[in-house]
Amino acid sequence: MTTGQQSYENGQIAGGQCDKAIVENLKVFWEAVRAAGFEEEVRKVTQNNPSSFLSKARFEEIRGMAQGAGVGFEELLAYNILRSQLLPEGCTVFFAAGKASKTGSTIFGKNSDKGGNENFVGRLYHDFHEINVVSWFENEDGSHIVGVSAAGTTGLKMGLNSYGVAVGTNYGYSAQAAKKQLSAADKFAGDRAQIARDALSQKTALEAARYAVARLMERPMASSGMLEFADAREVYVVENVYEQIGIKKVVDAVDSRSNYLVLLEGLNEPGNASCYCRYHRTQKLLSGLWGKATPEDFKNISMDHHDGTGSVGICRHGAGLDSSTQSAAIMELNGEEPKKSVIHIALGKPCNAWREEDGHISISMDMEREEIPEEFFKGKAYVKYSGAAPRL
Repeated sequence: MTTGQQSYENGQIAGGQCDKAIVENLKVFWEAVRAAGFEEEVRKVTQNNPSSFLSKARFEEIRGMAQGAGVGFEELLAYNILRSQLLPEGCTVFFAAGKASKTGSTIFGKNSDKGGNENFVGRLYHDFHEINVVSWFENEDGSHIVGVSAAGTTGLKMGLNSYGVAVGTNYGYSAQAAKKQLSAADKFAGDRAQIARDALSQKTALEAARYAVARLMERPMASSGMLEFADAREVYVVENVYEQIGIKKVVDAVDSRSNYLVLLEGLNEPGNASCYCRYHRTQKLLSGLWGKATPEDFKNISMDHHDGTGSVGICRHGAGLDSSTQSAAIMELNGEEPKKSVIHIALGKPCNAWREEDGHISISMDMEREEIPEEFFKGKAYVKYSGAAPRL
């Protein structure tokens, strides 16, 4: 089977599984496009060599997903390219690399935050936000990926492959963004979620980071931000603000990122308290965990309300269109037996979802897709817990 055929089949399976979700997501997405006045830019992106914005594999996967869901290919293509610009993510990533964990193998965590859009209202959107679902993707070499995605997209918010490589992504609040005048092609081309997904075809964190940097050198992220790649021994942090790229290798140490640029610190947007507070709070929590960090410790970080439940907290409960936490994942990486690596996923507010049996799931990378309850692929836990009140 060729790469294109495998990717197309990947898409068909996902499209058939979430067909109703995709139909509704597209309906509301196009309402948002019209409200934002993006119709002309959408036309340019989808008609002028759209395959240049995505890898060939993702391009074919979207084609298969459109067929499986019974929707238009160009409509779904535009959704995958444009959605990150309409709803940028504000997230918190934290990790204990190598010997910094209790087991001596990396633990990697992420809270995925997102702002709402008043046009995103419907059966498959909840409290103005897209539904988060568990995603399963097959790679062309027979490996696979488990992670969290927005229903109907091929990119990843965070995920883990069966080689034991994990990825997280963050939006970066750069002062450059407001000053930069971008063409339509530049504005919608370098999507973090797609780069993260493609990079998990690699067998080590180093290989994944090299792949991502090569992509970014050719075409930077559409908006400034970060990618973090981890395996059992080490973590690579990649920060990108248009033409500038910063890279850090972390071995046997704890570290974190919010939406606050650290390697490219001079490019931060001034006065963003949320980014600054979440970064320093995670740094403080991690500092006492070196050599003894466990998944339970990371769940506690994910649920943290020390600085409040609003924008400066780690578990964020923003009201209405304010940015708030939509899902979380904690990954235990196994260097000796990578397929024994485990991803723990909570859909909805972490302070609720981690504590409720139907709000989270633990998936070992040696499990079969059929062993995962269908409700997690459809996002039912997200609907139940995304608007939950804070549990302190």
